[in-house]
Amino acid sequence: MANRIREFRDRAGLSMQALADRVGTTAPQINKLEKGERRLTVDWMVRIGRALAIDPAQLMITDHNAAPAGAPPHPALPAGLKAVSVDIGQTDLPVLGRAQGGKNGVLSIPAEQPPIDWTYRPPQLRGVPDAFAVFAYDDSMHPMYKHGQMLWIHPHLPVKSGDGVLVIKHSDEAIIKELVRRTGTDVVLRQYQPEMHEFMLSLSEIRVMFRIIGALDLR
Repeated sequence: MANRIREFRDRAGLSMQALADRVGTTAPQINKLEKGERRLTVDWMVRIGRALAIDPAQLMITDHNAAPAGAPPHPALPAGLKAVSVDIGQTDLPVLGRAQGGKNGVLSIPAEQPPIDWTYRPPQLRGVPDAFAVFAYDDSMHPMYKHGQMLWIHPHLPVKSGDGVLVIKHSDEAIIKELVRRTGTDVVLRQYQPEMHEFMLSLSEIRVMFRIIGALDLR
């Protein structure tokens, strides 16, 4: 879909490479985003908006942000599509830690850990107390979750078989897995890489188990 990335990049006097450096990506990625060859997700909007010091919603062509006086008109929207308002939510969701999959455990997430970062709050978590996000830092759960993604955690939804889960042990170790089943004393979890296998974890080892409701590609 047509967007305003190039317009604001030109206004800031930035090359594609300069913008890419600010965003933490590559010039070819910026080129694809500007041309609409890569989907402009909400995460891209937030990252690029921050880099350009603008409201991320301004990057989309809507009924409310007509081209400024003296500026070239925005690119036309594809036939059949109409401009809409964009609501990206508030950047008030705490990132509590980097939950890294793998058989050797992960970075700890202490019960009282302060946020290490903040990210935007997706619609699914608006109004949800104690919601948070974590980072995935390897591919043990690929293709369910990938290295570099941000994972959204809903602390109050029930967890069922087949859900992606964040398991935090009493030792403060945190792991990202798929819940296979649970009994009165154990849970059976699955990971996908380097090969798919299941393993059992005693409930006595687990401080809390949360449901992962979504993943955001940060690359």
